[in-house]
Amino acid sequence: MKMKPEKNQVTWAITIFCLCIALMLAYYVLFDGKTIVKTFSSILDSLSGIVIGIVIAFVLIPLLEFIEEKILMPIYKLRGIDVSRASTADKKKRKHIRYISVLITMIIFLFIMYGLFRIIIPELIRSLREIIRNMPIYINQIDTQSNKYLADNPELQKFIDSQLDTYYENLSSYISKQLIPMMPSVNIIMKFASQSFFSVFGVILDLVVGFIVAIYVLLSKERFTTSGKKLAYAIFREDFANELIGGFRFVNNTFEGFVGGKLVDSFVIGVICYIGCLVLKLKYPLLISVIVGVTNIIPFFGPYIGGIMGAMLLVLIDPIQALIFLIFVIVLQQFDGNILGPMILGNSTGLSSFWVIFSIMLFGGLWGIVGWLIGVPIFAVIYALASRLTNILLEKKGLSTNTKDYYDLAYIEDKEYKTLSNPDNTKFNAGKETSTFKKIFSINLKEKISAAKNVKNKADKNK
Repeated sequence: MKMKPEKNQVTWAITIFCLCIALMLAYYVLFDGKTIVKTFSSILDSLSGIVIGIVIAFVLIPLLEFIEEKILMPIYKLRGIDVSRASTADKKKRKHIRYISVLITMIIFLFIMYGLFRIIIPELIRSLREIIRNMPIYINQIDTQSNKYLADNPELQKFIDSQLDTYYENLSSYISKQLIPMMPSVNIIMKFASQSFFSVFGVILDLVVGFIVAIYVLLSKERFTTSGKKLAYAIFREDFANELIGGFRFVNNTFEGFVGGKLVDSFVIGVICYIGCLVLKLKYPLLISVIVGVTNIIPFFGPYIGGIMGAMLLVLIDPIQALIFLIFVIVLQQFDGNILGPMILGNSTGLSSFWVIFSIMLFGGLWGIVGWLIGVPIFAVIYALASRLTNILLEKKGLSTNTKDYYDLAYIEDKEYKTLSNPDNTKFNAGKETSTFKKIFSINLKEKISAAKNVKNKADKNK
């Protein structure tokens, strides 16, 4: 006689198995996290070409959809060809539209890359060469101005000279005792050169693979999403699958809105900065504009980083130009933060300024520059998930999900909301105590009154 397990037994067995796997993963994350990070990094390195292709495709999807829906589809509709998503549409013509859209998108992408490498990068290299060539002149100017200033302040000069002497002694000791013994031999140099060559070759190969993968992803993006939906409904319950697919849509919209909007916003800021530098006749306008535009991608801290880097470059040439540039950047960032940024990005993350700073610091510490760039949308997704779970749990308990209902809340008793503004609601430490300032003031006032009474009583006794 064969024993057939019941449905509940199978469910419990799967639950226990998943719990054991989760405990094992938690143990390795807590006590052997470096090995996991190293393994994950090696997997990403082996799939770096595919990752690059997915990133390129993700950035290009809005351009593809614009070409497809705003340009090609109206042309086909004018010709009387149905290319909508309906089952009665001409599927063959729709594939033709996709092929043409991908071709135009990749041509635009290659044209942008060509412009970057053909126009902008050579100009940046020329600016950097000019800065290096003129560096002795800039240093001489700073030295002359600083000596002139220190001559008028002998105490400050004495302090700086003592600090420089200490610095030079430490530097000489470090070079002679630590840096020189660590100088690599010829074999190490040859090994490093060969590794560098293969690294460059690997980067080129990853870019080629990424370009090909991006084409495949753009051609078949609906197929990937359709397969994911099919898998979700096959494994999970209908309500959970709906929530899961809705969550992925939210993630996609958040990243697409934030990353795409931030790239457009930074490009516009870079162009405006270039025009402004030309009008103000500042040195190295293209180099400074690229710095400002690239650092502007980093939320919150990016504008300050770009402004400081540009000012440090200009202060070598002319401090007045650096001051003019700082004023210009402050005005530009006010325009970006109050007008251009909200116009392009809107409220794509739904995070307050505090959580934006928190996410940048957290993910920046974990992943460096990459964390600065994608930390905000990642935390926005986590924040939205926590909010969604909180609302689900509140709905199950029959409580309000409106945040405003908890603003003046003291406590909830039998699902009745008791407010802090009502003096009768004194449970759970709901009564507002007197502030520390008032306590101190009232104590001092009482002491003064009692002292005055004592003086008066003594005076009455003397009489």
